[in-house]
Amino acid sequence: MALELSPGVNVVSYLRYKLLKFAYERRGEVTKDDLNRLSREVMLEIERAFRCEALMPLFRAVDSHVDRVVKALEALGYAAIYDSRLSLMTRLAIHLRSPYTSPLELGISWDPYWNLPYIPATSLKGAIRSSASRTNCLKDLGTLEEASSVVVLDAYPILCPRDRSLVTVDIINPHYREVEGEVSEVESSPTPLAMLTVASGTAFRIAILATKRKRPACAEETLSRLVSEALRRGIGAKTSLGYGMFNVI
Repeated sequence: MALELSPGVNVVSYLRYKLLKFAYERRGEVTKDDLNRLSREVMLEIERAFRCEALMPLFRAVDSHVDRVVKALEALGYAAIYDSRLSLMTRLAIHLRSPYTSPLELGISWDPYWNLPYIPATSLKGAIRSSASRTNCLKDLGTLEEASSVVVLDAYPILCPRDRSLVTVDIINPHYREVEGEVSEVESSPTPLAMLTVASGTAFRIAILATKRKRPACAEETLSRLVSEALRRGIGAKTSLGYGMFNVI
């Protein structure tokens, strides 16, 4: 009986299974184009399997998990300065090359435990640092001499529109390069590459805390405003093309 993908089947393990099965059937003779086709096939399977209505129990579980992490950090002397549920205005592409999903690149960060796409804390913090580059808040985010006083948690989806999928397949049209004038534009045939994105309208839980044990370099209100600015500008890859923008009021 063939293994079928569902929210109860770990996507990272399923990728390995599909790759090994494909390589065995091809007796190891696998080209880059073969991998691209297989990757697109798996992405379409994920899109079909991860319908929003089937994910509600998982969304509730991950939201409760974040609650527990926030409470644990508060018990250690941290205070929440930003804890919001924000929806995506545009599709999200994040970590186009994830170590968990290679060599079949999904084009998205996928948590192997929660079995959901997510925004790594490092990506969020990098975007916040960019917004804070000319402010006193930059010191609170950590320097070479001093550790950060701010804790940014990984952000997970907790809601997505009914009758839709949590993720959707998008296409990258790669550029081609003329080789010493031998390849003209009409002769080129670049192969479109598929990538998985989180669908617009998906809501993420974004939680950020700061230590109460030392005086911050900037006010909590200022840091919270910088977080909102970073989310409004976009998180992840291809933000210049409009990806990863949150609906921040």
